[in-house]
Amino acid sequence: MTRESRRVAQEESERQTSLLIQEIDAHEKTDQALQKAKEASEAANAAKSRYITGLSHELRTPLNSILGFTQILQRDTTTPPHHQDPLATIMRSSSHLLSLINGLLDVAKIEAGKLKLEPTEILFQEFLHDLEKMFASTAQEKNLGFRLELEGRMPMVVRGDEKRVRQILINLLGNAVNFTDSGEVVLRVSYRRETAIFDIVDSGIGIAPEQIERIFQPFERGGQTRHDNGVGLGLTITRMLTALMGGALSVSSTPGEGTHFKVRLFLSEVRVPKAVIDVNHDVVGYDGERRLVLVVDDH
Repeated sequence: MTRESRRVAQEESERQTSLLIQEIDAHEKTDQALQKAKEASEAANAAKSRYITGLSHELRTPLNSILGFTQILQRDTTTPPHHQDPLATIMRSSSHLLSLINGLLDVAKIEAGKLKLEPTEILFQEFLHDLEKMFASTAQEKNLGFRLELEGRMPMVVRGDEKRVRQILINLLGNAVNFTDSGEVVLRVSYRRETAIFDIVDSGIGIAPEQIERIFQPFERGGQTRHDNGVGLGLTITRMLTALMGGALSVSSTPGEGTHFKVRLFLSEVRVPKAVIDVNHDVVGYDGERRLVLVVDDH
């Protein structure tokens, strides 16, 4: 009886060991398949990025020539007046194409991990008022109101990639103005714990709940195309840049009432900014109360 029990136990142990080995082999095969799929996906993305980058550069060269010569013709006093409208059409179409190319380049660089942030000192309030001037005039052309609201204390200077912060806000504000036919667009800014919080609120057509995630996909416009003169890359790039900067982007919307985008970006305050130092000012002496100075010279 004891010998039989040992035999059964041995067989069961061998069976369990065999099953365990089979399971380990299956996991290894699955891991290998996943690794191969990951490598294939990365290779495909790299090839796509190289293709888009190369194609974009090839397109930009002749396009810049078109834009340059069109501007020359527009400013030329000998150009007949009836040629100005066709030239303006060429400029609009070329600018639209250039916007598409630049957008594709940005997406390709971000996906390839080649877009590098370039932090600089930003005169924060001046930066915000520049945006206000830009979009106040754009909104006025559509008979819309535009307001900049600064909530609480604003730092004089912050540190961040000014070009990319500007790009994010221009994309969101441009989108808000574009999709608003009446009412107003508000840029509300607050600053807490080294983080700038930007709220872009409009009274536009809004976005259906099922379309919210879709608007962040390349070349998508959330089903609302009649207002949109863009190429469908603005929000895609905005989300990618926000993530690259370690920030957060959220959106809430009610169809027919408006949309609210919120962006949080880490922009550290600069306490002794270089940007406000007058580099042309020569220091010629000490301006203050009388001091005693001890000089020790050891030869």
